[in-house]
Amino acid sequence: MKNPSHSFFIILIFSFFSCQSSEEGSEIQTFAISESDISAFDEVVTSIEFIPLKNKADEPVNLNCSVWNLKVTEKFLVYTTLCNPESKIHLFDHNGNYIKSFERSGNGPEEYQIMQGIDLNQDTLSITVGAGLIKQYHFPDFEFIGTVNLDKEAMFIPYFTKISKTKWLTAPMHTGELDENGEYKLYKIMDSSDGKTVELPIGATPLTAEISEGDFAKLGQGYLLNYAFSDTIYQYKNDQLTPYASLDFVERKPSTDDLKMDGAQLEATVTSQPFVINMGKIWHTENIFRLKTFALAKNPQMDITNMRTFPVHEVFLNHNTNQVTAFKSLAGWSNGKGDAKDGYFYDILRTDDWIYALENGALGKYAEQLEKSIGELGDFEDPILIKYQVTMKN
Repeated sequence: MKNPSHSFFIILIFSFFSCQSSEEGSEIQTFAISESDISAFDEVVTSIEFIPLKNKADEPVNLNCSVWNLKVTEKFLVYTTLCNPESKIHLFDHNGNYIKSFERSGNGPEEYQIMQGIDLNQDTLSITVGAGLIKQYHFPDFEFIGTVNLDKEAMFIPYFTKISKTKWLTAPMHTGELDENGEYKLYKIMDSSDGKTVELPIGATPLTAEISEGDFAKLGQGYLLNYAFSDTIYQYKNDQLTPYASLDFVERKPSTDDLKMDGAQLEATVTSQPFVINMGKIWHTENIFRLKTFALAKNPQMDITNMRTFPVHEVFLNHNTNQVTAFKSLAGWSNGKGDAKDGYFYDILRTDDWIYALENGALGKYAEQLEKSIGELGDFEDPILIKYQVTMKN
C-alpha cells in the first residue's frame, strides 16, 4: 500500500469513481453497510490478548517497520518487516518470546536482493524477489530449497499464494499496460511448469493501484478476492471466478451526478468525505470476513496532512447470518497486513498506534490491560500484537 499525500488522495477518490460496479441481477449475498453498524471497540471486541513482541536482550533487531506482514502458525508468530534493503523475518512463540530472525540478502543463488512478499504453506516459505522469481526455504529452519520461475515480466509481486503443484494465484503490481477499456487485470494465475499466465477477468483503472494491489484470503478450498474501491467480493475456486458478496453502502454510494464530477470539484470532495470507500484488504476466519473502509463515518476534523485523522474503520461481515459490525481502526491507514485464524483476528500495533489509542480512549475497558502489557516490552519502540474475536450485532 502506498502512503497517501494530498494529491495522491485526490487521485484515490477519482479511482473510486472510475471503478467497475457489481454485476446487476446476480443473485449474491448483499451486505448493507452504514454508519449505524459502528460500535465502540470494547463493545465489539471479545477474548482479547495483548502480546508484546519481546526482542532479544543482546543486539536487539529492528521490529518497528512501517511495512510489515504477520502470519500465525500452530507454533509461531511469523512477523516480517519489509524495510528494504533490510527486510527480515522474525519468529516468536505465541507468548511473544523472540526465537530467531532470518535474513539472506545478497546476490548468490540462495540469497535475495529484495523481499517483495512472502507466502507460508506448511513447511515451505516462499519469497518473491523480483523478475517473477520465488526463492523457497524450509520452515522454520530456513534451509534453502530452490528457485521457482514465474513470469519474468512480473517485476513486483507483493501478494501471491500457491494453489496447486505448479500454479500460483498472484496480484502483481500494475505495470502501466491497459486494455481497450482503460483497465488492467488485478489477478493472474501463473504456472511455473510452462511459464504461462492466465488473467482473471477482474479489471480496475490504473489509479486503483495507487492505494493497493489486489488482496485475497483463504476460504475453504478457494479464495475470497477484494481490491480497493470494489463493491463486490469475488470467490476463486476450482479454476472458476464468481461474485461472492455485494457491498452496499446504502445512501453513501455515489449517485449518477457524483460520477460526473470534474477535476475542479475533487479537492472539496476529499474534505467532505461524501462516499464510503472499500480500501481493498480482506481477512477471513470461520464465518466472518473483515474489510477496511474509509469514511464509513465522516470526520469533520480530518486533516489531509495527518493520516491519524483519516476516518478508517474495520468492518466485519458474517456470511452465514448477514450481520455487520464495525469499529474505528486502531492502526488506521496502515502499510501492514495482519492475519486471521481459528476465529481470531491478529494485528500489530506499532508504538504510535498504541500511544494514539490510549490517548484517545479508543480501547475503552481494555486500556488497562494494554498498559500492563507495555511493561513487558524490552524496548519502548517494539510492537505489540493484538489477538481478538468480535461479537456481531443483531
